[in-house]
Amino acid sequence: MDQLGAITLFNRVVETGSFSAAGRQANLAPSSVSRRIVDLETWLGATLFHRTTRRLNLTEAGRQFHQRTRSILLDLEEARTTAANLENKPAGLVRITVPASLEQHIVVATALFQARWPDVSFGLTSTDIKVDLIAEGFDLAIRAGNLKDSSLRARKLADVTRRLCASSEYLLTAPQLTHPSDIEQHNCLVLRRDPGENTWQFKHGRKLIDVKAGGAFTANSGNMLVTAARHGRGLMLSPDWIIGPSIANGELIEVLSDYLPYPETSSLYAVHPYQRFVPPKVRMFIDFLAERFGHSYDWSKDPAKLD
Repeated sequence: MDQLGAITLFNRVVETGSFSAAGRQANLAPSSVSRRIVDLETWLGATLFHRTTRRLNLTEAGRQFHQRTRSILLDLEEARTTAANLENKPAGLVRITVPASLEQHIVVATALFQARWPDVSFGLTSTDIKVDLIAEGFDLAIRAGNLKDSSLRARKLADVTRRLCASSEYLLTAPQLTHPSDIEQHNCLVLRRDPGENTWQFKHGRKLIDVKAGGAFTANSGNMLVTAARHGRGLMLSPDWIIGPSIANGELIEVLSDYLPYPETSSLYAVHPYQRFVPPKVRMFIDFLAERFGHSYDWSKDPAKLD
């Protein structure tokens, strides 16, 4: 049995979700894929998949085997790229996971990068969930806020201003708003992925002011919150990549500008799983994003119209 070939095929089955899809990538019939996976399971002495008529699910042994072998295959790809002496020329597929609120900015960036480096292709997945890059086979993730996964390497792309805002429709009938403490009397549109209280902080001089932000509408997506804010549902505290266009076109109005949100900015990062050698296609795209999203980037404009 070709052990390396079987392990590579196993990873393709996991990442595509089926024998047939993995077979198409490897130019093999589904029956051949199934037979090679059975041979691999025999060699390992462990069952890798729970097989049903509708889908494949990894067993615990399969999940652990995939995590370990995915890392090994990444190392092999790094070694292959180094040995190929690509002379710093990026080529190949870059798989990226992107928050929904940043889709347009990243899509435009990929188009501009491909105009410069046509041998690079991109596969983008939009999700506000933090994906396991190694297990899911991604080369890169664009993430915002605090980073917690120390096993990944990260590069800061930008610090983006945060603002408190609401629609004029909401402000016409809402309670007075002259101090951050007044926010507790308002309907707040809260970004929430986990249950519990949400606290907004503001800074005035050296003093930090904590505010309990609550309301009748929460969501796990900035795009949903800004839609609610535009329709007069309440106050929203968010970075400019989400609310900038709506403030620029007058759909939302910045409020309490004398009290800065704390922190004043939200950071954007490019995160990848490569530990030693970063493929040129990934490294150079990260460099491109850092240059593009630098201090002069206008988050309030349609990204397709910035160039």
